[in-house]
Amino acid sequence: MLGFRRDGDAFVARLRPSERPVLLDVVDGVVDLFGEVAAPGDDLDPFARLTFTADEVPVPADPALHRLLPDASPDPGLAGELRRLTEGDLRVAKVAKLRRLRAALQQAEPDIVVVPSEAADVAAALTDVRLVLASRLGLETDEQAEEVYALAAATTSPADDEAATRRFLAAVYSVLTELQESLLTLLIADLPPDPGEPAPPGDESGPQGSPADPPADPPADPPDDPPRSGRHRR
Repeated sequence: MLGFRRDGDAFVARLRPSERPVLLDVVDGVVDLFGEVAAPGDDLDPFARLTFTADEVPVPADPALHRLLPDASPDPGLAGELRRLTEGDLRVAKVAKLRRLRAALQQAEPDIVVVPSEAADVAAALTDVRLVLASRLGLETDEQAEEVYALAAATTSPADDEAATRRFLAAVYSVLTELQESLLTLLIADLPPDPGEPAPPGDESGPQGSPADPPADPPADPPDDPPRSGRHRR
């Protein structure tokens, strides 16, 4: 698998033939966690789309689903009220993004093509799928995540069926991480510059086209930065 890159007006990632059906199955599994969720309608009336209920909404029993639908407050009473008012809409929004990711995977032949207007939703869906796999793998720390990446790259044979299943999940988690991180990198690169930041080197004008201030004396050479991991943390 090759992570996302810019190709004209789209973001494109290359999948191996064996990866596409696996990712489709995993995304379908995450959608199934949400149960029966209606597709967002075309009704423009915002009140017609509200899905909160008068009944108490229980906390998800599945730890993976609880990661996707966490408590919004440490106060149990307030958390329950917020869950009652917001969880229905949150489920609809998350499933819609997962279905968008699934459509992109379904159409991959072999490239996943994501247009910029849908890239944030696809990245959010990739994050949710990774959260579910992280829960299944028992990942709580960066060190545990690094162990999973090492397991995905291992070449020795698994000791038993349980070890083989864990390595399979680790490999899927690693692929999803590369897809998510490469897409987020492109999205961040497309963000407009902060107007408060200094002009980049070579820019001959200051704010609003005024002449730039003369350059200051060059600073002394800074010490080398410590090595950084190329992988974002969970």
